[in-house]
Order: sequence, then structure tokens, then C-alpha cells
Amino acid sequence: MASISVRAESDRIILNYRHQRGNSEWEDKNYPVRLDWTDCNFGGKRAWFLCPAQSCGRRVAILYRGGILACRHCYRLAYPSQSEAGYERARLNWQPGILNPNGWKPKGIHWNTFSRLALKHNAYTREALDGIGQCFGGFKDPLGVLE
Repeated sequence: MASISVRAESDRIILNYRHQRGNSEWEDKNYPVRLDWTDCNFGGKRAWFLCPAQSCGRRVAILYRGGILACRHCYRLAYPSQSEAGYERARLNWQPGILNPNGWKPKGIHWNTFSRLALKHNAYTREALDGIGQCFGGFKDPLGVLE
């Protein structure tokens, strides 16, 4: 459960946040967030948050809540379009999932584009499988084909 209240001042807003995890005690947090203003093309001004995370201060439109309020750069969050492995499989008309085999080149896509996307997809797949392998003590490769 949680509740939040906002108090606006000329150069900042103050977020008073109260939350409870499970059956633990209620926790109160007070976040002053500085604002920056930019001129709009057709008049008026636009307010931006300045990321309150230590040593960041980026001008951002959205703040995210984890342990603290911070921008997506501080939390290392990607936009959905930056998670390209699934996007590339869909663009190539391949079945979703890294454990499914690669398909054929779809009609209408240039060979250079197909090769670039397939190589990028294979690199993402290898990185994902390496990460899974590290969690389980590594993969055995007696034939040396994974190198």
C-alpha cells in the first residue's frame, strides 16, 4: 500500500510518499525534486524534473520509484524498443524465444538487412545463454562449437 502527496514551489516540487511492504511498519519518505524550465516553440514554458539521485541531475520527464526516485538512466532501464532481440525475431518472422531455431530469410527483406539482424540476434542469444550458463555453473562444450 502507498500514498503520495505533492507540494509545488516555484523551483521544485516536494513529494511526500508513504508506503508499507507486507505487514511491515509504514515508512515515510520526503523527496524534494528540483525543476528546470525550457521555452516551448509556440510560447509558454515546459517543466522538467532534475533527477534527484546522487551525482545525476539529468533533465527528465519521468522519475521512477525503486529504493529512491531516479531517472531511467540511474536505474538502467531501457525503452521497450531497445530490447531488440524479440523485435528482431518478429521482424524476421521467426518464432519467439531464444531457444527456437532461426528461420529463413523472409520475402521482401534485403540480404544485407537480414544478415545484420540475424547476426545481432545471434549475439543477443549468445549473451543471454552465457548469462544463464553462469547462473548454473557454465555450459559444457566438448566439441568446441560455441567458441
